[in-house]
Amino acid sequence: MLKHMITVLTVMLAVGGFTGTGQSLAGHWIVGSISIRNEAGHNEYGERLSVFLVSDEIPVSAKKCIQEINHQRKVDCINNCHLDFYKRFQQKQQQTGYLIDQTVTSATGNFAFFDVPPGSHMVLVKFPALIDGYKVAWQEPVTVTPGRIGVVTLDEENLVLPKNRRR
Repeated sequence: MLKHMITVLTVMLAVGGFTGTGQSLAGHWIVGSISIRNEAGHNEYGERLSVFLVSDEIPVSAKKCIQEINHQRKVDCINNCHLDFYKRFQQKQQQTGYLIDQTVTSATGNFAFFDVPPGSHMVLVKFPALIDGYKVAWQEPVTVTPGRIGVVTLDEENLVLPKNRRR
């Protein structure tokens, strides 16, 4: 996956006319990828998903949902958490300085942000994001340091809310 991202980044640099200046701009980029494993254990890429770069975290928790024994109530609880996360994002997005940038993933789940101000940020994916019929959400911290490219991998390990789909 990382090799593929590096190839994509190299092509983007060449197409964008940045060849030869990559080192001076490197500290102002974030590159990343989105994927989950489906029930068969195959990697599914988050293609054409909206990805947001924001200034701070949105409080969210699905702990109560994980403990739910009844499957339908668990799914409903997770869906409500996704909706709540979406609503909180909509409110925060109106605040000055919260939304830094947004982009859309490629067919292979890769994304990039350019000209990012140095500092700590959050990469966020929220409802209505779906991968292979699974509702997914992420909120992952990333630090942009001059001279370094920030790399973010969004996968099963760092979902902010459990993935789910109705059966």
